[in-house]
Amino acid sequence: MLKFLVFDNGRPVDDWPLRNAYMVGADSSAVRAEISTARGAVVCEKRESGPAALSLLHPVGELGEMSIQTCLLPERIEPYLLTVELARHRLMTLYSKLEEWAMFDLDADHPVTKRGDKARELFIHSLCLQQDDQAKAYQIAQEALEVALDASEELALAHARLLLERRVSTGALPKAPIGCGVCPEHINVALRAGLAGNFDYVQLPMPWRSLAPQEGESRWETTDNWVNWIEQSRTPVIAGPLISFEPSNLPDWLYIWEHDYDTARDMVYEHVENVVKRYKDRVSVWNVVSGLHVNSHFTFNFEQLMDLTRMTTMLVKKLQPNAKVLIEIRQPFGEYYSTNQRSIPPLMYADLIVQSGIQFDAFGIRLLMGQAVSGQYTRDLMQVSQMLDQFSVFNKQVHLTIAVPSAPVTQMMIPASETGEPIDPASGHWRRPWSPQVQGHWLEAVCQIATSKPFVDAVAWQDLADHPDMELPLGGLLGDEFATKASLRRMIGFRRGLLAGASAAPQPPPPVAAPPVPGLAPDPDEATEMNNGQHI
Repeated sequence: MLKFLVFDNGRPVDDWPLRNAYMVGADSSAVRAEISTARGAVVCEKRESGPAALSLLHPVGELGEMSIQTCLLPERIEPYLLTVELARHRLMTLYSKLEEWAMFDLDADHPVTKRGDKARELFIHSLCLQQDDQAKAYQIAQEALEVALDASEELALAHARLLLERRVSTGALPKAPIGCGVCPEHINVALRAGLAGNFDYVQLPMPWRSLAPQEGESRWETTDNWVNWIEQSRTPVIAGPLISFEPSNLPDWLYIWEHDYDTARDMVYEHVENVVKRYKDRVSVWNVVSGLHVNSHFTFNFEQLMDLTRMTTMLVKKLQPNAKVLIEIRQPFGEYYSTNQRSIPPLMYADLIVQSGIQFDAFGIRLLMGQAVSGQYTRDLMQVSQMLDQFSVFNKQVHLTIAVPSAPVTQMMIPASETGEPIDPASGHWRRPWSPQVQGHWLEAVCQIATSKPFVDAVAWQDLADHPDMELPLGGLLGDEFATKASLRRMIGFRRGLLAGASAAPQPPPPVAAPPVPGLAPDPDEATEMNNGQHI
């Protein structure tokens, strides 16, 4: 058992809010545990032996409120101080990344160096006070945590700038680096013109429930409309996911076969075959399966999940040998594994499909933040960079899909849980509460980090425009009546900067930078910008 003392204004807290709290093991996978608060402490009772870390949503001052973790800790009778262990892990991350990225030669005046030194001094001070004044030590460790987290985000961006400059100067940027997802129901002419003019590719969802709302019935009209436009405009497209067991994707009639794997497998086979045969001459990249490893809605076992992955990818390759096949990872930080015994940790799933010889071309990673549901609690930029680096070992390209909301997602926007209880809307935030400006700054920072990675082939925003059925409410680049948000201008500006830098490199020039979005109304005011530090 692990215990962590928590204080507020110098006093122990008995009702410390536990949001997105789970344990992490030595292999970076979530560990099953019972986590509660009692007598001014967070109590963690693990079901497995060995050291473990606590991860939870925690306030970090002006930097926001984010899911962060402690170091791996052994069990002991004496409780730990929560902020001391959170700060210890962040400092460890900072110095390990300085070594891994060979950036120890930063100038003494560099923000990373200055903040790192300050964080270390504060942390040592807190350690010296632990025996005599735990409340004071807790407060100073909180300050150390905030400074160390700021330094680690600065380091992630400084490293990204170096890699991106190198990637641009050597002409190593992909041909279509920046994309955007669409809602199939949106067929606005101006919206499509903006897509074609300002993005390199389109992600076109093909939800099963829309294509086959009734068993034995197919409705192709909406998807046909989009695919025809994509063909006419010569816009590259990633279609899918073809199979996802999220409720927003599955038709209601399929739940009849939830406990009959053989029948469900046959249904999956037939559906994938029908879709690929219809569009194989116009779609060259397929997102075949998405989030099967999460397995939160059907009761399939490990072998069945792997069989579905193998069967669907083989079928697409058989029907369209030249197609590029993606397997998408959802909830890439893997917290779902702490409560779902039928699921597979994301890195384990990725390793299994690589080692088993499944024929596919790239990983898709879907990274959504800003909603209080599993996998969407806010995390910092260093964690995003670290998570992407973990996929570099598989020798596969990565297509990243990202989104955060342009305003706080209220409780009214989140559906009730399976128990009927409303879900706590507190999902954390980055730097400031979510707004169009914060959304834009986060977008630009993550795009810079992602495109700097040599194995990342493309980055796409999840939804171009807000709509009622979107997975992340308020997560579009366009608002009501397609009004332009600040984040859209940031995305277009970032893409133009990539194209301008690539055109200056000693390589054949890329396509000309796109014109502004035609026919889309601007947002009324973007005068207020964040002022959160030198790196934003």
